[in-house]
Amino acid sequence: MTKTEIISQCFGLIGVLSFVLSFQIKSNKKLYLVQMFSNSMFVIQFILLGAYSGCINLVICILRNLIFINRKKWTFVEKPLMLAVLIGLFILNTIINWHAWYDIFSLIAVIAATVAFWTGNPRDIRTHNLFVASPCWIVYDIAVGAWAGVANEVIGMTSIIISIIRFGWKSLGASGKEYE
Repeated sequence: MTKTEIISQCFGLIGVLSFVLSFQIKSNKKLYLVQMFSNSMFVIQFILLGAYSGCINLVICILRNLIFINRKKWTFVEKPLMLAVLIGLFILNTIINWHAWYDIFSLIAVIAATVAFWTGNPRDIRTHNLFVASPCWIVYDIAVGAWAGVANEVIGMTSIIISIIRFGWKSLGASGKEYE
């Protein structure tokens, strides 16, 4: 492993720690904030690994989280057009930065997570990540050599399961004040 790859994995490990923490937070707003920090660590990791499609998709995810944090202030966030614009940005990025077959997995992952975040439903956020986004990121991370990213997704999936057990499946179905 080269020095650059080792440094990239260190940034990935910081991302892992913060991402795992994010699913133990009941508030969607705080979950988005912690994931923004985590994603910024993975952006640096992907830059160092030359994985630009995934890198830019994560930059868009940071923007997405910033937008969704302000969904109460910005009424346009609730409109389907906002979801379409974000998905369009992900698709455009993937087309522009297409490198190999595995870039499609980054695209599927970010679209699944974005649809879930757009709903604002805690159950949707966790299930979309558990069954679609995380498995797709695992494939992408393996393909680009982002080993901390693979660990992140496995740990994240475990963390989601723990949060479901901790908060209860029924409780996660509602989008109430305690999740804001």
